[in-house]
Amino acid sequence: MILLILVAGVWLVGCSYQGPKTSPDQGTTLINTYWKLIETDGVAVTTAADAREAHVILRPDHRVTGFGSCNTFSGTWQMEDELLVIGPLMSTRMACPESATEMALLSALDGKVVTEIEGEVLTVTGRDGIELKFQAMYFE
Repeated sequence: MILLILVAGVWLVGCSYQGPKTSPDQGTTLINTYWKLIETDGVAVTTAADAREAHVILRPDHRVTGFGSCNTFSGTWQMEDELLVIGPLMSTRMACPESATEMALLSALDGKVVTEIEGEVLTVTGRDGIELKFQAMYFE
């Protein structure tokens, strides 16, 4: 009986999940925020309805994790002289069609990057000059 109640509880919690959403009533911080990639060098990034979105999360334990559009990646981050230093990054090597989005994301997030948060938008400029824009997303 207890097992049945636990399974029903887990099922109800799982059914209530509605995915990430923007939320203007929450403060936005660089750390521990799900940053959805929305633009690379001025070009909007679109995600198919049945696909995972490119994103990055800087965890409080100085780990960085994310998804580039085909592969997951992880590594470390630290702050150095007001610059965000990311890497080295490790990535899976799934066989996918060439992805300019993923290549731009991984290239820009390698090494020292300049970050700026304006409202719910994070702008990252990589050492190679590539500019990425991310939207803060929150879970209900």
